[in-house]
Amino acid sequence: MDEVDSLVRRVRGGEIEAFAEIVRRFEQPVWRVVAALLQNFEESREVMQQVFVDAYLHLDQYRLGRDFGAWIKAIARNRVRQELRRLGRESKHLAAYREHLLERLRNEEASDRREQEYLDALDACRQQLPEHSARVVRLRYTEGKTFDQIAAELDTTRTAVEKLLSRVRLALRDCIHTRLGQT
Repeated sequence: MDEVDSLVRRVRGGEIEAFAEIVRRFEQPVWRVVAALLQNFEESREVMQQVFVDAYLHLDQYRLGRDFGAWIKAIARNRVRQELRRLGRESKHLAAYREHLLERLRNEEASDRREQEYLDALDACRQQLPEHSARVVRLRYTEGKTFDQIAAELDTTRTAVEKLLSRVRLALRDCIHTRLGQT
């Protein structure tokens, strides 16, 4: 114990290299505490490093003449408890996030199904259009022609094309709603 207290005095006096000897002496006992409680190699390594950082930063709180091994093991147990609480919170957050993602995926799948049902209904309704109406829809929405271009091609007025497309859109909407069972 006198040797450890001597090392502590040296570190407190500014001889930081002496702390390396403290680490070497207590590495195995601290490792046994941390690894036994965490049972995860990677997390145990990280916590172990933090234990020695904590011990160094709080070395002024160690009372000379006491059992340094017990003191640093207490730091290790406290750090492990903190890590277990953090992991518990993280696990709860991950579970909530996972559930959120699953719900989102279910909603997207349902949305995709609804979208596909809508597109199928639209396609079926378009096939029922009279040829003249189907041609105007094709010119406007497939070929992207303007009302004026369609009017010129069909030898009619822009207003007539606009009115026809308006009626066709309403008819398609009603047809789609009927096919999807909506009112």
